[in-house]
Amino acid sequence: MIKKTFALIGILLSSLSFSAQSDLYQTNSEVAELFRNLSIVKKVNHDIKKHLPLIYSYPLIVGYFNMPSARMGKAGMTVLGFSYLPPYNIYGLNFQMFDNIEFVGNYRVFKGVTETGFGHLGYGDDTDRCASVKFALYQQHKGLKYIPSIALGFDDFYGSRRFNSFYVCATEELINLGLELTFGWSKGRSKGFYGGVAWSPFFESQLKGLRQFSLIAEYDAIDYKHNKHEHPKGRDVRFPVNVGFSWNLLDFLQIKASTIRGKKIAASAVLYYNLGTTKGFFPKVDNPSFYTSPVNEQPIGHLRTEKELAQELAYAFCEQGLNLYAAYLNTANGRNTLWLKVINTRYREELQVRDRIQHLLATLIPENVVSTTVVIEADGIPTQAYFFRTPDLEKFREGKIGDFELQALSPLIEATAQPVNAELLYRRKKDIWTFTFRPRLITFFGSTTGKIKYTLGFVGGPEGYLFDNIYYKLQMSFNMKTSLTDVGDRDVYNTSRLINVRSDSVRYFRSARLTVEQAYMQKGYNVGRGWFTRAAVGYFEPAYMGLALEALYYPVGSNWAFGIEGAGVLKRNYQGLGVTTKIRKFDSKDVPEYVHYIGYQYFFDVYYEYRPWNLDFKISMGQFLARDKGARFEVGRYFPSGMRFSIWYTITDGGDRVNYKRYYDKGIAFNIPLDFFLRKSSRSMLGYAVSAWLRDVGAKAATGNMLYPTIQVERQNFGYKLE
Repeated sequence: MIKKTFALIGILLSSLSFSAQSDLYQTNSEVAELFRNLSIVKKVNHDIKKHLPLIYSYPLIVGYFNMPSARMGKAGMTVLGFSYLPPYNIYGLNFQMFDNIEFVGNYRVFKGVTETGFGHLGYGDDTDRCASVKFALYQQHKGLKYIPSIALGFDDFYGSRRFNSFYVCATEELINLGLELTFGWSKGRSKGFYGGVAWSPFFESQLKGLRQFSLIAEYDAIDYKHNKHEHPKGRDVRFPVNVGFSWNLLDFLQIKASTIRGKKIAASAVLYYNLGTTKGFFPKVDNPSFYTSPVNEQPIGHLRTEKELAQELAYAFCEQGLNLYAAYLNTANGRNTLWLKVINTRYREELQVRDRIQHLLATLIPENVVSTTVVIEADGIPTQAYFFRTPDLEKFREGKIGDFELQALSPLIEATAQPVNAELLYRRKKDIWTFTFRPRLITFFGSTTGKIKYTLGFVGGPEGYLFDNIYYKLQMSFNMKTSLTDVGDRDVYNTSRLINVRSDSVRYFRSARLTVEQAYMQKGYNVGRGWFTRAAVGYFEPAYMGLALEALYYPVGSNWAFGIEGAGVLKRNYQGLGVTTKIRKFDSKDVPEYVHYIGYQYFFDVYYEYRPWNLDFKISMGQFLARDKGARFEVGRYFPSGMRFSIWYTITDGGDRVNYKRYYDKGIAFNIPLDFFLRKSSRSMLGYAVSAWLRDVGAKAATGNMLYPTIQVERQNFGYKLE
């Protein structure tokens, strides 16, 4: 019996041992399978992101030499280039607004062909401005293995359309062979089927400098002989296949050369850089670290007085690049609460500000303070607030909750007024004046006396607050060098029949003397529940002074905002501070007359932000400066770097005509963060805007700092991650 028992125990132990070993083998097998799957995923992701060198054509469209391909750059890619394409010189700009939308602008010079109308006046060779766009319908490596990239596009779709074409094409990347193949069809200046091939023989080379070298051949479908707008010396075609090379160097420079029409040698140099995703040219090493020590939870009392607490907070906020302007302690109902007013002059994103504030408060708030309200102010207007409970801050400091949990517990809220019966711990008055100074370049294109005219100088002056709550700005300018002296103040070929509210702008920038451009005061209010108002008076810009009123509904957390604005303005004299009630207007025979004018503009504004695509929209409906009525539409896209690109189009009943066609004001604008070039964060932006023509239709006068941009810049986030 005992032997049987031991035998049973042995069998049981053996089975358990075998079972354990089986489970272990199964576990090892599952782990191995997991790592194999992860390896496959890694390889797939690598293959998806792996692409052959991207080539920009002479007109700066992604393609080959003259022909486009279906490939695209990454969103935010910005390209500047010059092409020597005999008998043309081409200056180009390419901007990738989305991964699947590519915008291109060209300024084409007809070498040796004098402009027939005013070339003899100083304009010189004939030119053409071209705008092109390409849409990607499908991009290779998006999921369908054997489907090539497919795109369609429109060349020179706006303007004189001398080089207009439509095309559709497909491009296949054979990564293993280093080959890129394109087949397309076009209509217009480019006619029929075309093709292109690029071979990158050193794509897998260990020498980085050779990986981006490509040999290229394309079948050029441009109908040089029968396009009446071609340069007289650019019509002959000896051979329709162009061959050459492209080489991307240093991750920002592309050089290219090829045969063209079988008769000439063409070449180009291109600078490319993704301004949409860059973190700047320098790391932000001068930004302070988060305030995390020394930790001081000492309660307010004999050992830590209210004055000492206020000094600690003011010093800590200043160290973080933020400014504490007021601190109140409320002891109502036996509960200590803090109310702080902070102004951010350094960081572009709301989450950056939140991150620094919550680290600071978690380190310094006394344990006998139950909550803290932090109100953010801009241009004298409380825009929003944070409400932090001290227990939540303690858990955050101890690592029991993270950034996202604290963000959920303390979301952005409407700004609250300072407590009525609270004790003032700290107050700092806003600066009466801060002097700013910067260089400025103003450009005018298409004058009869020259292709590009400019004014180079400096602007600067004080700005600050009167009585601690009325914002003012005084900006003066001095033009050091200008080429505007021979530029007229009207378009002699397309004279504006509207009152000249903008077309004479060049006269404000001709003189090389000290000029007062802006001198105005502004007061804003947060009236509660998402409503804001402002009033402004003074010299708003070089051309206008007056009075402006605005109201805006923009609650915290909303993608929508609605506003009304109105202004009465007088036109300034071309020199000095004087104003006039007479304004020029040309009759049907181009004879000027001066009519009585007091300008009134008023608008109903609608704002919308579509955050999944980082898009913002604005519609302004009402009356413009030239008394024309209509609407201005603006769409912009902002990028993780802080850069913003926008397009506007205005439709009014002004009836303006350019080159015998109805003209509506339109243009593009760039805003680039200044801290691209700094080692610390900055909210300053470098802006540039250009309209298709300088006309009077759809014109607006500046009226000071608008409410929506003032508030939106305090709430915006481009892609900052909480740390």
